[in-house]
Amino acid sequence: MEDTNQAMDAIREQAEAVAENIVILSERTQAIGEIILTVNDIAERCHLLALNAAIEAAAAGEHGRTFAVVASEIKSLADQSKEATAQVRSNLSEIQHGINASVMLTEEAVKRVGAGKRQTDATQSTIRDLAESVQESVLAFQQIVAGTNQQQIGLEQVIQALQNIREASSQTAAGTRQLEGAATNLNDLGQGLVEAVRNYRV
Repeated sequence: MEDTNQAMDAIREQAEAVAENIVILSERTQAIGEIILTVNDIAERCHLLALNAAIEAAAAGEHGRTFAVVASEIKSLADQSKEATAQVRSNLSEIQHGINASVMLTEEAVKRVGAGKRQTDATQSTIRDLAESVQESVLAFQQIVAGTNQQQIGLEQVIQALQNIREASSQTAAGTRQLEGAATNLNDLGQGLVEAVRNYRV
C-alpha cells in the first residue's frame, strides 16, 4: 500500500511538471502569435505601399515602368507574407487548441491521481482499523481461551476433590465396619466374661 502511495505521488508530480511545461509552451505560442500579427500588419502596409507605387508608376508613364515592376514585386511579396502569416496563425491556433486540451487533460489527470491518493489513504486507514479490530478480537479470544482453561482446571480440581471425598467416605465406611466388628467382638467377650463369673460363683 505504501508503494502505491509513492507511485501515485510520483505520477502526480510528473503530471504537474507536464502541466507547467504546457503552460510555458502556451505562453510562448501566444508570443509567437503576437509576432505573427505584427508581421501581418507589416505585410498589409507593404501591400498598400505597393499599390500606391504602382499608381505613381502608371502616372509617370514610360519613366515609371521600371518602378512599376519593383512595385509589383513588392506587392507579390506582401501577398505571400500575408498568406504565410495566415497559415502560421492557423497552425498556431490549432496548436493552442491542442495545448489547451492537453492542459485540461493534465489537470484532470492530476485531480484523478489526487482522488486515487485520497481513496488509497482511506483504504489504508480502513485496513489499519480492521487490523486493530482483528488484533482486539484475537486478544479477546485469547482471554476467553485462558478463562476456559482456568474453568477447566477448576472443574478438574472439583472432580479430584469429589474423588477424594468418595475415597474418604469409603475409608470411613471401612473403618466403621471394623469398629462394628470390634464392638461385636467386645460384646461377645463381655458375655463370655459374664458367663465365666457366673460359673465361678457357683
